[in-house]
Amino acid sequence: MKLFSLANEEKVFVKKESPEGTLAYPTSANTVLVTGATALAQDIEFIDDAQLRSSRSKLSSIKGRTRPGEWSLTTYCKPSGTLGVAPEADPLFECLMGKKTTPSGVLYGLDSSVNLGSCSIWVKKGHSVFALEGCTVNTATFNIAGGEIVSISWAGQFMKWYRGGSDQAQTAVTAAETHVHVYDAKRFTPKMKISIGADTKTGVGYTISTVDYAGNILNISDVGGFVTGCALNAEVAGFVPTVTEVGTPVHGKITQVTVGSLLATLISAQVVITNNIKYYEDEMNGQWYPTAYGTTGFRNIEGTMGLYFRKPTMQYFYKSEYQLQDALVIQCGELAGKRMKINMPKIEYRTPKISGDEEVMVEIPYVAVASASLDDEVNINFD
Repeated sequence: MKLFSLANEEKVFVKKESPEGTLAYPTSANTVLVTGATALAQDIEFIDDAQLRSSRSKLSSIKGRTRPGEWSLTTYCKPSGTLGVAPEADPLFECLMGKKTTPSGVLYGLDSSVNLGSCSIWVKKGHSVFALEGCTVNTATFNIAGGEIVSISWAGQFMKWYRGGSDQAQTAVTAAETHVHVYDAKRFTPKMKISIGADTKTGVGYTISTVDYAGNILNISDVGGFVTGCALNAEVAGFVPTVTEVGTPVHGKITQVTVGSLLATLISAQVVITNNIKYYEDEMNGQWYPTAYGTTGFRNIEGTMGLYFRKPTMQYFYKSEYQLQDALVIQCGELAGKRMKINMPKIEYRTPKISGDEEVMVEIPYVAVASASLDDEVNINFD
């Protein structure tokens, strides 16, 4: 049995929740391939005991709330390759934007009239699995450069996490049993999926209902119990489905950018969408962790364009000074079904910045703004 976890063993699955904040169990169709390790953590509040006892000694802290957890991961831009079929990171796009339609391709738009949705993120790190419940997408950063694969950095918060480690069965388990004895039950929490030995319940895993930490017993809620069971000392481990990859990464070199009605030749572009989501952790809800979130402020959509300092580039200083607006369309990929378009009908420029030791470079910051119709400052279309 492996003691160490390796970064290249990581597997990630993301599934939309319904209702929000209810752990959703993934299938292989919910695979999301990541570049680099997924970051996840959930801190617990510990409060110093301020009671006076005629001594300067500190005693054990008082356990308080469980703070909203934080997660982040990075993916490539991966259209499905088929017109009308969602990209690999579909739930993340939907939770980021709020609205998903299929008029021509798959269109993600804005809608302030509804609460942004949530998803469950499952991460297998080597020998153990983490399940994050009530995840929201607070920020997404699209990095598009002519010399790199188009990537998206996602980040947000979550309500509660569950954990499924790896251990061994203390005794043999026969078919139809509804519990398994392990050596250290503290490696597991309720709601997690597990497998025992080769028994995976035909590829869907078993759900832990309760854990007897004193007796080191994992109880499952599956009707009929284990299908085949396992032998003494067989591995009992957190379970995730088989990985199924969708789509092909898009290279930034074939990206086309339209500023106003004219094609622009850029070196790089960045788009950052921030939702400013707030988790309510101070409500007295009978739980130690947050169970609600909302969007109380404005969303922010901003970015930069990087280009060589050619003669026409001087116009951007004028445009920023006089607050002129342009439409900005960033199309990543060429063929139908294999491209992503980020559409911003109105952007306002901020002061360009000049740099460069060889060719002179210009970085042009911008912000996207809405029209009088509202909720139209950006949409993302896989067409």
